[in-house]
Amino acid sequence: MKVYLDKPINLMQGQKADLEDTAKEFEAILLKEVLKEAFRPITKNKSFQERMYYDTFLEGISRKIALSGGIGISQFIIESLKGHGGSGHSKE
Repeated sequence: MKVYLDKPINLMQGQKADLEDTAKEFEAILLKEVLKEAFRPITKNKSFQERMYYDTFLEGISRKIALSGGIGISQFIIESLKGHGGSGHSKE
């Protein structure tokens, strides 16, 4: 059985996309943790359901911030890894 693709698969483009997606996801997680600490006084005496609501809200906000350009963490990670061939290992 042969499989024909409309476009050839370019592994380097796939790795670049994976690196960018991973860096943005990391930035979203980090932003959520920072925001969670900022909201800690607000959620201190709240019920479990209200805390879950705030957690879901903060996850959505942090993901939206990261996907709309973020605060520069993902770009820093991408540029740092590009300098090392994208593998995260230094050339030394």
